[in-house]
Amino acid sequence: MIVRDDLAEAHRLSLAHVAAPGARLTGARRVQIAEVARDAYLAVDPSPPWVRPFGDPMLDVAYRLARHAGTITQQWYEQTISDGLHPLEFVEVVGVVISTIAPIAFARGAGLPLPTLPSPVAGESTGREAAELAPATLNWVPVAAPADQVASVVQALSSLPDEWGNLWRLAGAQYMSDRQMDDPLWNRGTLSRPQMELVAGRLSRIRECFF
Repeated sequence: MIVRDDLAEAHRLSLAHVAAPGARLTGARRVQIAEVARDAYLAVDPSPPWVRPFGDPMLDVAYRLARHAGTITQQWYEQTISDGLHPLEFVEVVGVVISTIAPIAFARGAGLPLPTLPSPVAGESTGREAAELAPATLNWVPVAAPADQVASVVQALSSLPDEWGNLWRLAGAQYMSDRQMDDPLWNRGTLSRPQMELVAGRLSRIRECFF
């Protein structure tokens, strides 16, 4: 099977991003979260969504995001925060799970060998966060100010620029960039825009992604 160079590179960079220190977490911690997400996604007999298999808030969040995303509610999110997980730590865990599962899910669906997670990059967390944060009515988590100027799915990771950047790198290769979204006639030379949206809508329904 031939994989486009830009798509292969986006997936490679996404996994490298997982292993690098993040805004609040070290590379070692991020790889640990990625391993949990990968194993949850691939599990033949996963734990049910109401079970906290690790007793570690970050790992439990990663497991549920990777395997039971359709069961996540605002009440559950608020409970994880009241249990001691900082909202921006939650955002970073979401970013790591996205960065991990996208390349693995593509390889699995295409019948390719599953990619391995790289070794963690040494170093302390970077502290890189949006210059100004704001609460949002379209999201549960803090976002980069000004809030609610764009769709919820677009601003969701904006509080952490590195996670936001990797999300859009993946989107540009797997789907389309934010600039291309403005053009209803844009296509990559294979599927037309309406065909892409039909596939995306169907997959969202199957995966219970109800944004």
